[in-house]
Amino acid sequence: MLDRQTLFLMVLGLCIVNGILSPYLNLAIPVTAVLMPEIFPRTVEWVLFWSSIMLSSATLLFSGVPAALYERLAQAESESAAPIWIWLTGAALLTLPAVKRFL
Repeated sequence: MLDRQTLFLMVLGLCIVNGILSPYLNLAIPVTAVLMPEIFPRTVEWVLFWSSIMLSSATLLFSGVPAALYERLAQAESESAAPIWIWLTGAALLTLPAVKRFL
């Protein structure tokens, strides 16, 4: 059985894959160019890097919403792995378009 830390690392890995390979990267690039911190130069490399970070963070955030709702509504015990499995499933579903694009 996988423990909670391993499952969370799997969620983070899926979010990173989605940030790098996402088909929505073209939509994130103009937004990132505006929101990018001023200490970084506005080069293509830095814009792509921050776009991937933004998409990875959005995947982590949005895939965690169903898990948080389950944890709140079901009032599961604190050591239960069910919310993490829900989080992993949500991240996998959000990563599907990125994986399908490269298969």
